[in-house]
Amino acid sequence: MPNTKNDALYFVTEQACCLAQASGRKTDDFRACQEAAEFITDGDPCALIAFQARAGAVQHDLTGQEDYDTEQYEGKSDDVRQAVSALNYSGSAPETPDGIRGALLKVADIIAAFYDVDNIVSAVPA
Repeated sequence: MPNTKNDALYFVTEQACCLAQASGRKTDDFRACQEAAEFITDGDPCALIAFQARAGAVQHDLTGQEDYDTEQYEGKSDDVRQAVSALNYSGSAPETPDGIRGALLKVADIIAAFYDVDNIVSAVPA
């Protein structure tokens, strides 16, 4: 993965938290995030701790009134684009195992749709 591994893992984790809140952790989308996180960290259990801790702490909101608690900071839109690009790159790279490609591309699409990547504007006023 290009130099944006940490950014990609950050957004995969953030998206997994939103998915867990909206739909629980037993969905295909959440599992794709989990697989992507495992790939990004090369399956290193220590590196997965932050993903597991954050995603595991989120409660499924059965009210349908989810309020996604995503961090806002200057430059986030650029970071989102880089993370989506990195996930797409890895999902399309010939050296990426076939079994993970679909999950990486799926998560890239989920993140891009969530943040409306084509029309993203900085959430922090200039």
